[in-house]
Amino acid sequence: MTILELRQKTGLSQGQFAKRFHLNVRTVQTWEQGTRKTPDYVIWLIARVIELEEMLNA
Repeated sequence: MTILELRQKTGLSQGQFAKRFHLNVRTVQTWEQGTRKTPDYVIWLIARVIELEEMLNA
């Protein structure tokens, strides 16, 4: 899973996604463009938060 896929799953814009997960918008952009590699732990943590939110909202 990539940051782009996670963001698309949430339906948020880059700015909204960055704000929601306390990230810099530019960081999200560079991760999505492949300029910088997203740390594995960040992907894992965000994926878990999204999963937990889905469970709570079900």
